Amino acid sequence: MSKIRVGTRKSRLAQIQTDQVIRQLQALQPDQEFVKVFIETSGDKDQKTDLALLGGQGVFVKKIQQALLHGEIDLAVHSAKDLMSTEEAGLSLTFSERSSVADVLLFRDRTMSLATLAPGSRIGTSSRRRSFQLQQMRPDVTIVPLRGNIDTRLEKLATGQYDGIVMAEAGLLRYPLPLKEKGLGMERLALPAFLPAVGQGAIAIESRTGEYQELLAGISDPTVTTCVTCERSFLRVFGAGCNVPLAGLAELIDGQLRFRGMLGTPEACYQIDVWGQDPERLGEKAAQAILAQQKENGPC
Repeated sequence: MSKIRVGTRKSRLAQIQTDQVIRQLQALQPDQEFVKVFIETSGDKDQKTDLALLGGQGVFVKKIQQALLHGEIDLAVHSAKDLMSTEEAGLSLTFSERSSVADVLLFRDRTMSLATLAPGSRIGTSSRRRSFQLQQMRPDVTIVPLRGNIDTRLEKLATGQYDGIVMAEAGLLRYPLPLKEKGLGMERLALPAFLPAVGQGAIAIESRTGEYQELLAGISDPTVTTCVTCERSFLRVFGAGCNVPLAGLAELIDGQLRFRGMLGTPEACYQIDVWGQDPERLGEKAAQAILAQQKENGPC
């Protein structure tokens, strides 16, 4: 039996997520051998340039997708929020699990909070969405670019280069960090004031279309698939590599699909809260509604 090669980035969090997927697949096929193949993406090679200048969405997945299309690997594991809004021709996506969708603000001192930050406090993030929403809440703080893996970001915070940094809670749950030991504080940025990126917290597995479909169906989560499909449909209206402040969250509640989205512009913040049944149509409907708001220039 040949090995199944699973492509992933080399970061510790990416490996943790890939190991989790491999354990799920191994449970379905105990005799099958799975091996990780590490691939350095353009986002990994350049950890200084603004992600939007590197190409925005896709900088952490394109090289892995190319390896998959060229037969160098058999499966790929991604953070769903890193995917382009349109699927790569010849490849198919499976969504297996979703952790917290929330963002958190980590502080260099446990006594600090978003409300008590001094004006001019330096907050690290390179996300346009996070920067925009944070400045909606605290327009007096200073947003400073922040790149690097989780350990690098935490070290920059602990050594006082920043007063706070914004991170996805899902990453911290999958890769627990010694926040208390380092004297760092943490505050969850609550919904709906701080909506997540499309796909945030979800793990995506990519395969060549028509291959390993039965195996992947065994770890596919229908609820996660429905919600992420809705969010990606919303994103798709704005462009495959959208680099504007954009957020979207779909949730299944009592059999109904709820979508909340946000678009930030220099002039205003536009939001939408809609319900429906069909994930693709609901996401597109929400995007068109926000664009209509923008056309009328009616701030939320």
